[in-house]
Amino acid sequence: MDEFFNSKEFKEKLSKYEEAKQKGFSVFLDSDDLATIAEYYHIQHRNDEAQKVCDEAISIFPHSLRPLVFKARVELILHKDPNKAEMYLEQIEDTNDLDYYYLYAEILLFRGKNKEAEEYLEDAYDHLEDEDDRADFVLDVSLLMCDNYQMNYAQHWLSLSNEPDQVDYQEAKGRIALYNGHYEESEKIFNQLLDKDPYSSPYWNTLATSQFLRNDIHDSIESSEYSIAINPNDDEALLNKANGLFTLGKYEEALSYYERYTAVGNHGLGLAFQAVAHMAMKQYPLARRQLEQAIEELSAVDDNLYEVTRQLCLCLNSMRLSDEAQQRADTMFTMPNVERWQVYVFKAYLYLLSSRITEAQICFNKAIIMSQSTTKVLIAICMVLHDCEQWGYAYSIHKYILHTTDEDIQSGFAYLADDCLHLNDMDGYRKYLKLACNFAPDEVENVFGEKIPENVRPEDYWKIVCNE
Repeated sequence: MDEFFNSKEFKEKLSKYEEAKQKGFSVFLDSDDLATIAEYYHIQHRNDEAQKVCDEAISIFPHSLRPLVFKARVELILHKDPNKAEMYLEQIEDTNDLDYYYLYAEILLFRGKNKEAEEYLEDAYDHLEDEDDRADFVLDVSLLMCDNYQMNYAQHWLSLSNEPDQVDYQEAKGRIALYNGHYEESEKIFNQLLDKDPYSSPYWNTLATSQFLRNDIHDSIESSEYSIAINPNDDEALLNKANGLFTLGKYEEALSYYERYTAVGNHGLGLAFQAVAHMAMKQYPLARRQLEQAIEELSAVDDNLYEVTRQLCLCLNSMRLSDEAQQRADTMFTMPNVERWQVYVFKAYLYLLSSRITEAQICFNKAIIMSQSTTKVLIAICMVLHDCEQWGYAYSIHKYILHTTDEDIQSGFAYLADDCLHLNDMDGYRKYLKLACNFAPDEVENVFGEKIPENVRPEDYWKIVCNE
């Protein structure tokens, strides 16, 4: 789409439309042309103009597909309102168009009806007669599933394609590799895609994300800069660069990019990112105000609300407002997709940071009682104890877990290895580090990141430590 927006054909239509609007003339463009202009404005973060163009298209061409699909996706993605999205869906007359199928499935996915969405798409696919439509459908659906982090379904649809050289095929393959932690494979694919289309901001952004997750921060920042050069208002690129700078400890520079992201991206989330940068610079009162404003702006069903509230609690705790931090933590109990035991473990963490040991123990006990998986909650408790430098307690509980459970444990070993290191148990350190590298290299990077040489992957760090 970026390539099309730079084409002579589109630029002429855009110029024709804008000139007519400026002079107060009417200009004839069909519904698809107007929808394309709306999409262009949307990408440029000219959202009010995008909405006006779409509304104009719908008023001239009632029930036309693309403007209604655009309006529905805005409601779904930006406003988190599947009911309004469904209202626009119901106005579409051409219910056999591929975009109608995709939108219907997106609404189901948003509502968490993943299996129902998959069954609906399979039924739609079975009824497609045109071979070109079938070829497009499997790749479009694979990318749709990638957008919704349903990677098993994404892989299933990708496997139905016999066009591995198609750009969409390669993009889906690269995104699936990224999600599964196969960063080098993902980067190879997106570098090849960029060789063909070096002006694709989405490709640069995905490459930057993969590099960031692989802890290749400098290259991640460089990839983000390419994307920003293409589109200075690309919110994902601005956020990627800000996160990279923050990781390098360049908080003031990161803050400037978080501010730019706030201006063009999710405003509430942007304020939260700014606040975290201010917290890193120990500017707690300002951070508190921004976090409180962010919470007011974020939707009650926004998945980011839990983490933003968590940051506010940590900010209040740093201001020595422990009781107020606990009161804020209590609001997490009513948040969707948050288990009560998780909140109690976090409350215990806050108490430990304030040296209120008895209250922390009470919260830990409540978490254990409320959790359906004792092993799961005990591992979470171990991580909290580790973060609070209670190495001995964390070590004891983790060893208890290993000796008493039949569950296949694949997390927490990096924390256990670090506990052993602090307790001067070098045999235990080497043993559990190897397990951590095998099962959870991301945890190894989180715990030992600064100690891992730049040219060594986290999964290979145990070989350096053990001289193998």
